[in-house]
Amino acid sequence: MQQIYRRNSGSSYNTDEECEELPIQPLQQQFNNPQQGLGLINENIVKSLMSEQQARELEEKVEEQDVVTIEQDIIDHDALQEELLNSVHLNVLPRQKSIQIQEYSQILPVVMQIQSLKSQLKKQRANIDLMCVVDVSGSMDGEKIKLVQNSLRYIQKILKPADRLSIVSFATQAGINLQWTRNVAENKKIIKKAIKDIRIRDSTNIASGVALGLRMIRDRKYKNPVTCMFVLSDGVDDDKGADLRCQQALHKYNIQDTLTINTFGYGSDHDAKVMNNIANLKGGQFVYIDQIQRVSEHFILAMSSMLSVKARNVILTVKQLNNEFKLAKIFGDDFLWNKMSEIESQLTLNYLVDEDKKEFALEIEIPSFKQQELFNEKILQIDLQGIFLGLDTAFKKTSYIQIEFTKNEVQYIPVELVEVNYLRAKAGDRIGQAKGLANEKKYDQAIQLLNKMIDEIENSIFKDNKQLVVVLKDLNDIKQICKPKTYEKDGEAMMLYKQKNHIFRQRSINNSDEWCQEEEEQMDQYRNGDLNLSASLSGGSIKSIGKQKLKQQRRNSCSQEGSQEQQDEEDNQSSPRIIQGRLSDSDGSVNCKQKKSRSSSIG
Repeated sequence: MQQIYRRNSGSSYNTDEECEELPIQPLQQQFNNPQQGLGLINENIVKSLMSEQQARELEEKVEEQDVVTIEQDIIDHDALQEELLNSVHLNVLPRQKSIQIQEYSQILPVVMQIQSLKSQLKKQRANIDLMCVVDVSGSMDGEKIKLVQNSLRYIQKILKPADRLSIVSFATQAGINLQWTRNVAENKKIIKKAIKDIRIRDSTNIASGVALGLRMIRDRKYKNPVTCMFVLSDGVDDDKGADLRCQQALHKYNIQDTLTINTFGYGSDHDAKVMNNIANLKGGQFVYIDQIQRVSEHFILAMSSMLSVKARNVILTVKQLNNEFKLAKIFGDDFLWNKMSEIESQLTLNYLVDEDKKEFALEIEIPSFKQQELFNEKILQIDLQGIFLGLDTAFKKTSYIQIEFTKNEVQYIPVELVEVNYLRAKAGDRIGQAKGLANEKKYDQAIQLLNKMIDEIENSIFKDNKQLVVVLKDLNDIKQICKPKTYEKDGEAMMLYKQKNHIFRQRSINNSDEWCQEEEEQMDQYRNGDLNLSASLSGGSIKSIGKQKLKQQRRNSCSQEGSQEQQDEEDNQSSPRIIQGRLSDSDGSVNCKQKKSRSSSIG
């Protein structure tokens, strides 16, 4: 029997009884007049730090780079283009390609998959410009700012000498802590000092920090091929509408470069909606950090994904070809997709990386048929386009959905890729709807909605699929926070993060199956290395704290023998180091020379 939905019977297009949350437009569509309210952007910066003019004068040049290089004397440009093009796949998979016509309308689920295979070309990775925008308001004092500083130190280790780093901090006003600086050996001390000198100031003005970071990106005299911004905050902006002011800044500064904005919200205090909206402005990830001790892992995973960029200016477009077959639902249409017209929607991905897979789901409404003749019909066109780095040439992939209609009963053969990703995206959508109900304190209705989704997944023959196991766990966890006091603490932040994570399938530190090779290597180096930047004496297990205290004693015993430079190096490490897999608990025989050797390898 065919497995498409009768209209308003199990569709994600819900009746009012099922969910009363009203759809909202994506943030990109909320401005009829982008110039409105520009005076709200605080462009004053901290005078005690570097001025924008000084930063421009001190900006370092980028290194010339051919991103794609092969070991041949003669390079066939067309062959190179074809090799890269063959490594990008656009798959469009309807639940069924043949449908039995009915006298009622039906819903057909569809999954779109972008698959970026690792190219066989021997190539360099693209050089990166990384802008870090750091919250230094009073609530970041102590443990949080130390962990941020240590995360920045580890990111410095990941960056190549040709990469550039810039740091902006914000409180009531923003300030420049580090101009665009190459990560070469002679600049190590400059970068470390800039990180060490990050100081706590006063209140929170997220938009001032993002706006200054954007101006630093706009005003670059030189540019690396890949640009990324990290925004880190644990608080709520002093004035409402921080995300809208960031949107206004993007319009005002008219930045033409491709860039991604990733936001990191710490704990239950931050405004998850604002941080998510800021990330959506440039197709980035919003990461909810509920365990502050794991902040470095989130940083490294986000950074690692930028190390294998294949293409920029990447856009996915869905276009309806026949007015009789309407797009009933694109999952994520309230925050990911831009509606270009009544028949066309676009999703900006910005960058495409090697070994990446992204799936998106939608639903097509199949109209009722009574007297019409049977026909095969192209009903949807999907385009993927972008520009390959290095070659600087445009590419485009196009796929169509073509459906065959019949009067005969259709035998349904389930396809795991389609069913799993449709249910995953639908679960993300349900989490969003449940969040809306919880915001209205309709907790019972929110739990009922989640239970329906849990039942649907548990009735699937693919319920043991790893992705669906994760989805089920998240749905059950979310049920536990749909209670008054629990939800008000950090429920909305968690639900917003999970909603986007399942609709957009972001990288997660808890799901290594989806990591690319570069991400695996960086996370392995981090987790198996001598330095655990996310650990501190105030966090971690009792066992790890005991190790940390022991190492602190060893450090103290060695301090008198070290030079002043070595002591400065130790001071740069706010958190003690944990040796994993190299020292047993009983091993106390590390001498001072060994200790100093490890210290010197940190930078």
